[in-house]
Amino acid sequence: MFVRSGIAYFALIVTFTIVYAHSHSHSDESPAFKYSKHANEQKEHDKIYEPDYNLYVSALCSTLFISIVPFFILFFIPIDGTIEKQPLLKILLAFASGGLLGDAFLHLIPHALMPHNDKQGHSHSHSHSHGTQEHGPHDITVGLGVLGGIITFLVVEKTVRLFSGGHGHSHGDKKKTDDKLKKKTKDNKNKQEDIKIAGYLNLAADFTHNFTDGLAIGASFIAGQSIGYITTVTILLHEIPHEIGDFAILVQSGCSRKKAMLLQLLTAFGAISGTFISIYLRGSGEGLVSSLILPFTAGGFIYIATVSVIPELLEGSNNKFSQSIKEIIALLAGVYMMVLIAQYE
Repeated sequence: MFVRSGIAYFALIVTFTIVYAHSHSHSDESPAFKYSKHANEQKEHDKIYEPDYNLYVSALCSTLFISIVPFFILFFIPIDGTIEKQPLLKILLAFASGGLLGDAFLHLIPHALMPHNDKQGHSHSHSHSHGTQEHGPHDITVGLGVLGGIITFLVVEKTVRLFSGGHGHSHGDKKKTDDKLKKKTKDNKNKQEDIKIAGYLNLAADFTHNFTDGLAIGASFIAGQSIGYITTVTILLHEIPHEIGDFAILVQSGCSRKKAMLLQLLTAFGAISGTFISIYLRGSGEGLVSSLILPFTAGGFIYIATVSVIPELLEGSNNKFSQSIKEIIALLAGVYMMVLIAQYE
């Protein structure tokens, strides 16, 4: 009886000790554990995966703001597909080409280089003998990304032409006038089809560009609300001339005003998705994704400006000297606006 009571008493003490130790293992942690690497990593893990709904609301509202404001400005752009508005449309196309080229060379490519240079500055701050060797491969990577965008857009356009263009040939005895008329109709149809391809390629490039803008907005709001709002205003100033140029390209591609505006509004989903992904990843993937997408988008903009838009400025019946001067000034104005935005970013 005494032995049983002793064993029960001993078991009770052991049980109480285990329960007491377990209950105080987290609440009364030693200072060494609280400030250990494992404890800090656990806190960071909990912090990263804790949803911050206010952050999502602020960033997404800012993204919607920079998407809606340019959309309403398009109501006041007096262009359509009529012949009377062709001179103004050509001026806006010149402005668009300048904006695309300025965006590619002054905004997208420098931003693609910037994150990697920052990393190199931190990781190789004490290594001076191999500075040029570390810097070279990244420049090649960005250059390959730009070339990849140009070649991809070329392949897409040629593929669409192959599957949409006709290859029929006439072998019967027909009148020369009928042949000329059919050839002219076919050429006009193919030309209109080609212009439409350019418009949709521009939409694809604009979507990826808006995606990178969304990544930037999300990452800036993670850094702080004031930084987020400053970034929003900067991107808005950048988007207004860009959207006007894209609108002119779509109208020139054969879209009506209403259709061009709706297509432009659809590209806002790129910015929204970029903002959401950036916040969800807490900005951790922003540098990697931007370094891959930015050069590719820059290549697409260069292709559209040089292959699709500028040839349109060189064609047409209106070759007046005054009109040519206006188009050149508009092109330079598009570049200059990107210069100003790049300086104050």
